[in-house]
Amino acid sequence: MQVSRFRFFFFVPVACLALATLRHDAGAQQPPPPAPVPAPTASALPAAANNGAVTSVVVSGGARALFKIAIAPPPGDASVAGSVVETSTRDLTLSSMFQVLDPKSFTANLEREGIAIDPASWRTIGAEGVVKGNTSMRGSNVHLELRLYVVARGSDAVLKKEYDVATGGIRSAVHQFDNEIVKYFTGTAASFGSRLVFSATTGRGQKGIFGVDSDGQGLGRMQAVSNVALAPAVGPGGAVYYAGGLPDGSYQLFKYPGNTQVTKQAGLVFGVAFGGPKMAVVVSQNGQSDIWTGSPDGSNLARVTQGGLNTHPAFGPGGQLAYVSNAGGNPQIYVDGKRVSFRGAYNMAPVWCNDPDGVKILFMGRDGGTWDIFSIDPSGGNMKRLTQDQGSNTYPACSPDGRTVAFFSTRGGLYLSNPQGQNQTKIASVTGESLRWEGN
Repeated sequence: MQVSRFRFFFFVPVACLALATLRHDAGAQQPPPPAPVPAPTASALPAAANNGAVTSVVVSGGARALFKIAIAPPPGDASVAGSVVETSTRDLTLSSMFQVLDPKSFTANLEREGIAIDPASWRTIGAEGVVKGNTSMRGSNVHLELRLYVVARGSDAVLKKEYDVATGGIRSAVHQFDNEIVKYFTGTAASFGSRLVFSATTGRGQKGIFGVDSDGQGLGRMQAVSNVALAPAVGPGGAVYYAGGLPDGSYQLFKYPGNTQVTKQAGLVFGVAFGGPKMAVVVSQNGQSDIWTGSPDGSNLARVTQGGLNTHPAFGPGGQLAYVSNAGGNPQIYVDGKRVSFRGAYNMAPVWCNDPDGVKILFMGRDGGTWDIFSIDPSGGNMKRLTQDQGSNTYPACSPDGRTVAFFSTRGGLYLSNPQGQNQTKIASVTGESLRWEGN
C-alpha cells in the first residue's frame, strides 16, 4: 500500500466515540448524540512536571543518566549493516534509557577489532556499552550474530544472540536483540517489534483501520468490511477486531483478517477490549450506551453498566475493567463501577499501563480547548500530567512492558514518551483515534 494516497486528519473526540458524524448513506441510522456536558465542577487538572525532556532514567531500581551506547556497523553487506544500525539506534533511543553515540565519534579500529572490542578505545569516547555484529549468508537466509559489551566489564560480551532470517527479517531480529539488551539491564524485556493499531479519517465520512510498528515503520491500512471502520483492538491470535458500518446503518464487531462478523447484537456496537478470556464491547441502544462483557467469539454477552453513556472499555490486571461514564454528570474514568477521576470536567479513553513504578491508568483530559495525557493510580490517587502546552495530545496507548506511552498530537503525528512524559519523540506523521498497543 502507498500510504501517501490517504489523508489523515485530527479528529476531535466526544463522549460516545464521536460517531454521530459518521454515515454510510443518507438514510443510515445514527448513534445517539452525546449528553450535554455540564459546567465544570471538578478541581483543576494538575500541571506537567516537565516539557518532554529527558533528565534521568530508572535502571535496575535507581535513577541515573542515560546509558551511553555505541552501535557499530557489522562488516559485510552494506544494506544489512545499515538496517542493523538504523533499527537498533531507533529502538534504543526510543526506549528513553540509552544515549546512542554518533558513529562519527568512534575512534576504534573496527576492522581490526572484528566482533570483539578493545575496551580502552571505546572508553575514550565515553561509551559505556557497545553493540557489535557479524553477518553472513547461509543459503538464502542471513545469519546474524549480535553481541552486547559493557565497557567496564572488559572484552567479554555480556550478551550473545544468533539469528537466521530472510533478508526481510533483519529488522525483526534486531528488535529481538534490543529487547534482550533492555532485559539485561532491567530484568524485563522491552516491546520493540510490536505493533499499534488505530482508526483514521480516509475521506469525507470515511474511516479506516491502520497498523504501524512500534518504531513508526511499516504503516499500512487493513482492508475492512466497509469504508467506515472504527475503534480497533488486537484480540486472540493477533486478529484485529473493529466496529464496522453496514449498509443498513448498523455497526457490528468484525475481525481482520477475513473480516468475519463477530457480533449480531441488537443496537450499534462500538469499541472493543480484551483481557484474558474476556471481551468487552460498547453497545448503543435506546439513546444510551453500555458496556457488555463475554467471550471473544461474541457469545455470553452480559451488560455490566446501566444507563447513560459508558464507553472506552479497557481491561487491566486481574480482569479489572476501566471505562468512561457520565454517570456523575460529565465523562470521567471508572474502574469496576467506581469513579476514580475527580479532577477535570471531561476525561476519556483510559488504558492500563504496567509502569515499572506501579500499575497506572493513562487517559486523555480536556483542559480548555485542548487535550492532554494524564496518568492516575487505579485507586484514583497520584494523578499526573504527561503533556502540557504542546498542542492537543490524545488517545494514549501503553507498551506491553509498560515503559513507553504512545499518543497522537496536533504537533503533527504519532509520538512516544516514557511514562513520565519525558523523551517525547515523533515516530510517524499520522494522527487518528482509538490507539491501542498490541499485547496490552
